Amino acid sequence: MTRRSATRLGPRYAALAEALAAAIAAGQPAVGENLPTEAKLAEAHGVSRATVREALRRLRDQGLVEPVHGVGTRVTARRPRPTYEMAVRSLADLMGYGGPTQLTVTKRDRLVVDPALGALLGDGAGAEMLRITGIRTAAGTDPTPLAAVEMFVPAPFAAAAERPEVGRTPIYRLIERQWRIPVVDMRQEIAALSLPRAAAHALGVRAGTPGLRIVRRFYGPKALLLEATVNLHAASPRFAYAIRLSSPE
Repeated sequence: MTRRSATRLGPRYAALAEALAAAIAAGQPAVGENLPTEAKLAEAHGVSRATVREALRRLRDQGLVEPVHGVGTRVTARRPRPTYEMAVRSLADLMGYGGPTQLTVTKRDRLVVDPALGALLGDGAGAEMLRITGIRTAAGTDPTPLAAVEMFVPAPFAAAAERPEVGRTPIYRLIERQWRIPVVDMRQEIAALSLPRAAAHALGVRAGTPGLRIVRRFYGPKALLLEATVNLHAASPRFAYAIRLSSPE
């Protein structure tokens, strides 16, 4: 490993993490081997041990290393695990996931909306809805869950939510095709929370783990609710929510 982090622009821990990741990608050290100790890394790169610890945290978040009690920091992969970024540049992006993901439906059931759920969904208590529960993952072979998902569809449109395209095609689009009712308004709310037990289990984390809740409501003309979705994400470097807006001319 060469001494390069002390001369890079930006935070020193970020530069050190980049240097260590590059060395790991080159097989120095190889997967299964240990990184030098914090003290040796600090001396080699001319930084403090606090900087080294933060750099190692970043490598852990990328899935490149893991701490081993009594041994040190072991290399677990040569390349960072993939990160899913939800990039929002337009209303079309905001109306769904912009990246290559797939939804696996695990349950369908009907319910009558209680006051608490009604407040979350923006629909009055007492309405009958079809609820679809599932897990969203990145497309491909990586099974790591990105979100625990619940989708709520008012009873008059439940037939669309029973179609086999669900999971590949957004339900509001299926409703538009079948009933010719377009989405004219979409509202989104993002909030931090402690993950409830069921969602935490689905995401492979402990109950109470910090998470992010994204609620989206899709409306047709005259404020007609077509679909509401609740996506729960565990605190993780694998998911990022990015918004890019251009100033008006």
